[in-house]
Amino acid sequence: MADQAMRRFVGKTVLVTGAGAGIGKAIADEFAKEGAVLILADRDAATGEETAARIRREGGDVTFIRADVSSADDVAALFAAIAARPAPLDIAVNNAGIEGKVALIEEQPDSNFDQVVGVNIFGTFQCMREEVKLMKPRGAGVIINFASIAAHVGFAGLTVYTASKAAVLAMTKSAALELARSGVRVASISPGLVDTAMLDRFFAADAAARETMAASLPLGRPCTPLEIARGTLFLASDDGALVLGQTLNLDGGWAYVKS
Repeated sequence: MADQAMRRFVGKTVLVTGAGAGIGKAIADEFAKEGAVLILADRDAATGEETAARIRREGGDVTFIRADVSSADDVAALFAAIAARPAPLDIAVNNAGIEGKVALIEEQPDSNFDQVVGVNIFGTFQCMREEVKLMKPRGAGVIINFASIAAHVGFAGLTVYTASKAAVLAMTKSAALELARSGVRVASISPGLVDTAMLDRFFAADAAARETMAASLPLGRPCTPLEIARGTLFLASDDGALVLGQTLNLDGGWAYVKS
């Protein structure tokens, strides 16, 4: 466990969606190390339970609730369970997202648009709406939405994904303005290329292209889930108190070079 001086979230209740793998799993692990009481959600019950079980074995206080954020019924059940808990929800990390089909725009089916928008836009919106209902009456809380550096620079083959993450940025800005004086702070994170299963899927058929892309990045490598998680904890902490409505680009300089 982290040194006591770095346990910034002792007694804080933190929700992390998409916590079963990749960035979400790393975020859950880092919050646990710093003493947070965790509520984890994922549509994949097996991976979500695995993350929760590991944290529990290491002494963490964690509850897993299976939820697909694109489902209104699942989100309603998730937040009913959170509202029934004795402790308030202090921090919400809306990380759940999908990249959808990798294809040129003329090859993108309507079904892919519906699925990506359902998770990345509607899912984030639904969660934010319920989080605000819990946080605003008590005048405190932090909401962090996950966008993507793709929303800033574009990404060939991921038009729908890129559009959905641009929408997350816009929702974050508007909600932050609404809530700025309520005590609820809303901001977002835009990861760059991160070494996760999503990146593996994108370059599944072309390992050479993956190496070329990595070499073109300012750091010469993708970011790691741990690096994204540590940036998330900074943003969620009191150290990030002046960051609202903005997005924290955790991309190793990729957007700067592209701009």
